[in-house]
Amino acid sequence: MSDELFNYYKYFDLDQRIEVRFPRAQNVSFREWGVVTLFDGDLLVLQLSRDSLPENVSARTGTILDLRLGKGGYGYCCRAIIVEEHGDARLTVRLIGEVIPDELREYYRIDAYIPLRYSVPRGLSDHEIRQRWRARRYPPPTTVEAQGASLTTPPQEPPREEELSQPPPLAANISGSGIRIRITEELSVDTLVDMELFLSQDKLRVVPVVCQVVHVAALRHKAGEPPLFSTALRFLCIDERDRDMVVGFVSAAQLEHLRIMRGGNVSVTELEYAEYSRHRRLRRIIVGIIVVTLIIVAVVVLIISRINGKKGEIEQTYEREIKKYRHIVPWR
Repeated sequence: MSDELFNYYKYFDLDQRIEVRFPRAQNVSFREWGVVTLFDGDLLVLQLSRDSLPENVSARTGTILDLRLGKGGYGYCCRAIIVEEHGDARLTVRLIGEVIPDELREYYRIDAYIPLRYSVPRGLSDHEIRQRWRARRYPPPTTVEAQGASLTTPPQEPPREEELSQPPPLAANISGSGIRIRITEELSVDTLVDMELFLSQDKLRVVPVVCQVVHVAALRHKAGEPPLFSTALRFLCIDERDRDMVVGFVSAAQLEHLRIMRGGNVSVTELEYAEYSRHRRLRRIIVGIIVVTLIIVAVVVLIISRINGKKGEIEQTYEREIKKYRHIVPWR
């Protein structure tokens, strides 16, 4: 069995639920869910959740799909190509390429305890949830009419740290693209969640976001204890300044962890220089080994040539004359 096929067996299983992303116009993928009904090497048969796909979605033979799956509480992705179409909402696809983590790794991630508050809006559409977040994040200025003139009140200052009621911290894995938490409530994939993150850097700040559930996995728990679910969410609605704040929080936590590990201060510049010095030292060692090896090979070749090689005419003449001289002058 090749390494690539063994890699597929590590991540794919029968009756596994997989997110299938179909290409369509405007470079926007269409998301659909399917269940693995047949798994043989790099071939999968997927039973889609709907009987028919929208007209602008391409599902013809030869179409490249993007598969997203969860395993062990983590998300992964792999590409596949449609090799056969069926009339009963089934597709036969062949996996291509390797299975890689699907955690939007353009951002660093850390494990931390973060105070946060979340709620699942009930009875609201996705559009209403987004609009409510926008109204909360960008409140409109209020105007009052005073003595015939329109006055605009200045925006209110954010609440001070002592005025903020912090919820208890939760163990989380956070990055600039999303967060993974362990909660007792089992949420459905694609559910939208209102969330407030309480991030403490130079001062405590509250970051309002709307998250979308992308993966849920049940965790083992002791008998008599409530079940826990590892829930991965991506930031669907977040102000870019708030995202920068989250990235800054993650970077500061990483630097603090490295400082503790090294027992002193550390900075990004020092880390980059240390990495550069390590590569330069390794390069010097490799070059030195190559030069020494070439010298040893040259010396060995010369020795072998000296022992086994045929003597030249000049060398032979010189040796004959030396022998004559020793015969004439034996005491020399």
